[in-house]
Amino acid sequence: MLPSRAPTLLGPNIFVGPDLFNPPPQQGWLTIAPTFTLSGDYNDNVGQRSSNKESDFSFGFTPGITASVQRRGFTLLAGYDVSGRVSVQDSSLNDFGKHQHFFADMAYDIAPGLTFTLRDEFVRDDNSNAVSTAGESVGARDSFRNTLIPRLRWQATRSTGFALAGSYSLQRFSDLNRDTDTYRLRLEGDHRFTERLTGIAEVGGAYLNFEDESPAHTYTFRPGLSYAVTPTLQVRVRAGPSFVYHRGEQDVRPSVSAWLLQIFKYGSLQVGYDRAVTAQALGLTDVDSFYAAIVVPTLVRGLQFSFTPRYSILNRDVAVSSGEETQRVTTLTLNLRATYDLGRNFSLVGSYNFFRQTDDRGTGDIDQNRVFFGVQYAFPINFY
Repeated sequence: MLPSRAPTLLGPNIFVGPDLFNPPPQQGWLTIAPTFTLSGDYNDNVGQRSSNKESDFSFGFTPGITASVQRRGFTLLAGYDVSGRVSVQDSSLNDFGKHQHFFADMAYDIAPGLTFTLRDEFVRDDNSNAVSTAGESVGARDSFRNTLIPRLRWQATRSTGFALAGSYSLQRFSDLNRDTDTYRLRLEGDHRFTERLTGIAEVGGAYLNFEDESPAHTYTFRPGLSYAVTPTLQVRVRAGPSFVYHRGEQDVRPSVSAWLLQIFKYGSLQVGYDRAVTAQALGLTDVDSFYAAIVVPTLVRGLQFSFTPRYSILNRDVAVSSGEETQRVTTLTLNLRATYDLGRNFSLVGSYNFFRQTDDRGTGDIDQNRVFFGVQYAFPINFY
């Protein structure tokens, strides 16, 4: 679940916890792989508190399923898992269904040069930083997020293409008036000037709705370029103004998306920066995110691991009227994942996650360490 190389409407996901989607190589036109994972999880700050932290060790069980379809002009990869846990220290933490994850990625060739793609991701967790799009925490509470992104692309000529993309993203936090809904629409165009250099332009708008404050509108124009420095090194940059309208106030903020992708013999490295005005649990927020993704799938036979750090700065000062209180929050997420194939159907899975949050209001800092390890059984069913 790495950040997509294709232009999207949202920044890369926050990487929290293990990756329990390990679909086997597809052998037929349809492959269905039921999975079951037995695990242990140590958490040194169960409530994501700044003081009086409580640690916990729990045993978990996670049934799941992945499905992949490969037909002429149509591809689909989807997966779903749901977890239960039994706490060793505090039985009130026992649950089933508070952690769920679903994703679907579909591509369909409607006609030559015309492609429709659809992406959807649903995340439910009782660690709110795993749900919020910028990774901030509002405490340990039942939370969920769903993001749907349809996109229609037309390859007009060999060197010129256009795309119309939209998205709907919702965030919900129980017992907290911080629910948000975000609607986006964007028109994109790209033209390849040379084999290495491609020009990009995009214009779009967004409607951001909040449960506890007035909605906001943004309008953004971002030109950019993509350049293949070498056959294995690519750079993409898009930047421009974003006009924000909120509570009768107008503001102009920079909107930036930049990343570098390097492919190595044993894996890949991606580093990037995103800045955008988004709807967060804090309210209307200007978010700066610095991230990286190091993936090594073939260094040792059967072993795959990835390391995905992300640092975000959230500024609650967009289109703020005089006298209103502003807020600045910083978050750091470090996630290390590993999967080792024991045999045909069994794998060892594990992860280490570090989370750190600071708040300029002096309400206290949050830090959390989580260690997860487990054994996963997968049984692929192939249809030829």
